[in-house]
Amino acid sequence: LENRMKVVRFVAQEVEKDGKIPHFTAGAIAEVIREAQRRAGVRGQLSLRFRELGGLIRAGGDIAREKGHGLVTKADIRKGRKMARSLEQQVADEMIERRNKYSLVVNSGALVGVVNGLAVMQGDETLSEMSGIVARVAAEVTPAFSREEGKIIATGKLGEIAKESVQNVSAIVKKITGKDISDYDLHIQFLDTYGVEGDSASISIATAVISALENVPVDMSVAMTGSLSVRGEVLPVGGVSAKIEAAAKSGLKKVIIPKNNLKDVLLEEAFEGKVEIIPVSNIKDVLFHALVGDTKKDSLVHRLSKFVPETIRMPKREPRIA
Repeated sequence: LENRMKVVRFVAQEVEKDGKIPHFTAGAIAEVIREAQRRAGVRGQLSLRFRELGGLIRAGGDIAREKGHGLVTKADIRKGRKMARSLEQQVADEMIERRNKYSLVVNSGALVGVVNGLAVMQGDETLSEMSGIVARVAAEVTPAFSREEGKIIATGKLGEIAKESVQNVSAIVKKITGKDISDYDLHIQFLDTYGVEGDSASISIATAVISALENVPVDMSVAMTGSLSVRGEVLPVGGVSAKIEAAAKSGLKKVIIPKNNLKDVLLEEAFEGKVEIIPVSNIKDVLFHALVGDTKKDSLVHRLSKFVPETIRMPKREPRIA
């Protein structure tokens, strides 16, 4: 509540300082607060980067003034959101739009070893604004070229953390499939040209590799994001709202996200109800929702039950009275 009041006071200060833009309706202020929540990335928290919010307030005010509105409305703020984006983020958005024109995102049918992963692109990492993008991952499994040991060959622009996640996934795949992956070369390709950083593609990599190893197709109407622990647990990641919106734009029908991120989802109205959001706790859940086919899929998911830990709820202890 305290931070909400800080945003309300900041809106009033910006109106007074500008001297030309109208006052804000309660709905317009609520929309500014909603944007602060989106930028924080965690529901219940607000971004207090007032310099960024100031641009949104002024953009919404300018739109209201141009239209002759006596007060700034929620609709004015929504229209001002795009105008208020930083120059760097506008450039990033243009790159995404150009890429989408030529992108071959497959959003129907089923393919072996291909997954629609999700990522975010930031024009300026010092700012909280970001845009989502579909980041496809493909995996191919071949007999090891070396007699000594198989290799993991990852191609695409990978940051250091992303490279580490590829290595971690190989250990998880070996554990949950029961196969000695040292007998194989794992080729993992990030099919897009922009850089991949962070470990939020971990479940996408694991799903693509397991699909290729087991020859079980992946549902191409599904997209996913999430980190993966060495125990097969799906861990929370950032930018889930922007990623879900990117999936909706690409015509995908379902998005798999970490269960602990469900509370952080805050979509723009235009995307609400466009995709089914599936929260998951472990890699078994991911494969259950992402893979298609009955016999092979069911057998694989059943085998995973032995390796993936279930959440154990500890009984509550009664407080001791001294």
